[in-house]
Amino acid sequence: MTAAYMDLKAQVQGFMAKKQELLAYELAEKYGVLPEEVADVVNSFLEDTYGPAIRLAQAIDSREKVVLLFIGRKDCNICQRSQPTLESFLCLHKDLEMIKLDYSQPEGLLYHMIYHQEKGMLPLIAFIFQGAIRMIFTGECLCATVYEKYYNDILAECSQNIYAH
Repeated sequence: MTAAYMDLKAQVQGFMAKKQELLAYELAEKYGVLPEEVADVVNSFLEDTYGPAIRLAQAIDSREKVVLLFIGRKDCNICQRSQPTLESFLCLHKDLEMIKLDYSQPEGLLYHMIYHQEKGMLPLIAFIFQGAIRMIFTGECLCATVYEKYYNDILAECSQNIYAH
């Protein structure tokens, strides 16, 4: 569980920059050329691979509502156990927007952009508000009271910000 706020756009950009650098270096080493010479090929590959996830991150970043992002798999027991708890939590909070992805979908690669790990545990459950990742849970099936606490913290902070101006 991560509690520090992370900027969604910065997470995506940082991930892509690392991938671009690593892949350009590996390809340049393999073919005995400079990394700059393979930059276009690497960028094209990254756009093809991660483009759908990048576009989804941009769409989430522009949302005004709190987004509950769920990335799991149909064949993951923990992911399936998480579903009823999340669904009942969402029934109580119609103002939340749920974005549910299967990890195997192209957009599911957003998991790595947010979590910055090659290997991790599913599901990834994140509260994102106005481009800030407020809370991330990975590999855990938490009870609704935990989700409720973090959601209420976000709402309380939002209401305080209204009066700050």
